[in-house]
Amino acid sequence: MPPSTDHRSPAAFSPEVRRRAAYRVWLANMIFASVLAANYLWHVPEVEGARAWFFALPALVSTTLSLTILPGWMFWLAAGHVRNTKALGLLQGIFWTVFQVLLFADTRVFNMFRYHMNAQVWNLIYVRGSSDAIHLGWQVWTSISTGLVAVIALQLYYWRRSMRRVARKIELGCSSTTIRPWILSAIVLLPVVFLEKTIYARADLTRDHQITHLAGIFPLYARVPMEDLASSVLGVDSGRPPKVELDGVRLNYPHALPAVDPDGPRPNVLVLVIDCLRQDRLAEPYAPHLARYAEDCRRFEDHISGGNSTRYGLFSLLYGLHGSYWFPVLGEERSPVLIDTLKELGYSFGIFGSASMEYPELRSTAWSSIEEDVHDDFGDGEPWQRDELAADALIEWMENASAEPDPFFAFFLIDSPHQVYSFPPGDAPFTPYAPELDYMSMTRNEGPDPELLHAVENRYNNAVHHADEVAGRVLDALAAVGDLENTLVVITGDHGEEFLECGFFGHTSAFTPPQVRVPFLMRGPGIEPGVESGPTSHLDFAPTLLEMLGANPEGRSAWCLGASLFAPDPNRRRVIGAWNELGVWAPDGILRVPLSAFEFNIESYDYGWNLIEDDRQLLDDEAGTLETLGAECNRFLR
Repeated sequence: MPPSTDHRSPAAFSPEVRRRAAYRVWLANMIFASVLAANYLWHVPEVEGARAWFFALPALVSTTLSLTILPGWMFWLAAGHVRNTKALGLLQGIFWTVFQVLLFADTRVFNMFRYHMNAQVWNLIYVRGSSDAIHLGWQVWTSISTGLVAVIALQLYYWRRSMRRVARKIELGCSSTTIRPWILSAIVLLPVVFLEKTIYARADLTRDHQITHLAGIFPLYARVPMEDLASSVLGVDSGRPPKVELDGVRLNYPHALPAVDPDGPRPNVLVLVIDCLRQDRLAEPYAPHLARYAEDCRRFEDHISGGNSTRYGLFSLLYGLHGSYWFPVLGEERSPVLIDTLKELGYSFGIFGSASMEYPELRSTAWSSIEEDVHDDFGDGEPWQRDELAADALIEWMENASAEPDPFFAFFLIDSPHQVYSFPPGDAPFTPYAPELDYMSMTRNEGPDPELLHAVENRYNNAVHHADEVAGRVLDALAAVGDLENTLVVITGDHGEEFLECGFFGHTSAFTPPQVRVPFLMRGPGIEPGVESGPTSHLDFAPTLLEMLGANPEGRSAWCLGASLFAPDPNRRRVIGAWNELGVWAPDGILRVPLSAFEFNIESYDYGWNLIEDDRQLLDDEAGTLETLGAECNRFLR
């Protein structure tokens, strides 16, 4: 009689045992992933009713299947050939652990930003200098490390246990109690996938926003677009609005340089940009220095940034272009016409920032032709400390530049109000405030506790208050050197910051008023103090500045998409840039426009960021706007 097999020995497990065990591991991970992905169901609106759940629940299963089926099949194949079960188990364990941790992280990202871990998130991870822009805190890193250790241990245990159980059943001649693959596919998974894809395809064809919008809550959801099929095969007019597609990848920028009067005025220029500065925070309680300074400025009360993040906000400010041009500009490291023209006019440059200008990639874009004039290394202290050091350096630079005959262009990005909202411990007029920014508590499924949200907002208010003190010190120094009256001063924010007014925390997540409305002040020679109430945008700064120096307005369209700040069009539609999408502020709503056909269809929202389900009339009214937007996004491409 042959000796019994020792199921604890790796050599004892046959290919059949290994394949069945790999299948069990895949099935367990798919089920566990479905449990984690159930976090996304918190974003199914309560008012949608049973029809939404009839789609969302099958879509949950379909999504986790699509995310796990390929690696599961590859491990099943490998199990038939790799005899070293320890190595195979370790490889599986590491992969599935990383997968589950990333899936959980994605649920937290989606809770905060309403988008999934995309290229924008990975860009934050790998680009040099990003550590200055994001500080996750010990709670996040503790959760990640604990999760990694716990899940990988569980994966390895389940792999060994599965092999032993399968081997024992085969030896005893018992059939496996695990659901057989063909039964699982034929009876459970394929019908579920077919059901939800059919529901989505019908919704896509009929522009049923209730369903198509819900698809976006699941990561890498495989959409079934019916527009082309309906028009080309079925002869059905889907009534879709015009698409905004980028026809080129290389720049054709500018078409012509601005013609500047050689005898025009040449004032100094000082641009103070405060990170995350909401429009409503330029007020006495939060920013007393700037509020008093604003009394002698031109105040643009209906002003928005050209982006909902630093990258796109500053890009629109300095280039006068939509955010759709960011990647071509970055790829070719093309400096803005504004900077090139100021160089030709003999300006000296001082670019200061307490956070690295490597992230976002301003050294490779806006400052690419003057990189030697960029000063952004102020040690490893807290952001508020680096702001103060950067202000000292800027003040010294302005004192030296004022002694020279050439005009100067100075730019200062103040970082304190960016998350984690940094300020000196002894300078906290707004209490109670959160001692730190706990992202885990802020991204709970049910939302943050109201008291915590209030404390976090007070932390932000304290950071704004400190940024105001830094900006006030720079303005006082400019007056002390005697250059205030000969300097065009611009004060603004790169974007805003939201505290759940429209359902979001922070920025980059939507085109809501709290995220894109920013103050905009101008003071200097030729500028009349007062209020401008017309709609203006960051895109207008570059053309306005050069036209104040004598540039011909008739040549504006050859190098930018902005308008004059001093002659705003009351019927204007304003464009906001974001990662792979644009927002359009129209009178009756906000259009969310994808720059990739694979992302989503054009969606419409009111100004509280509530989805407009029946937006046919709005899109019909704005069809011309979308056609113009498409032309503008391609004007400087080839």
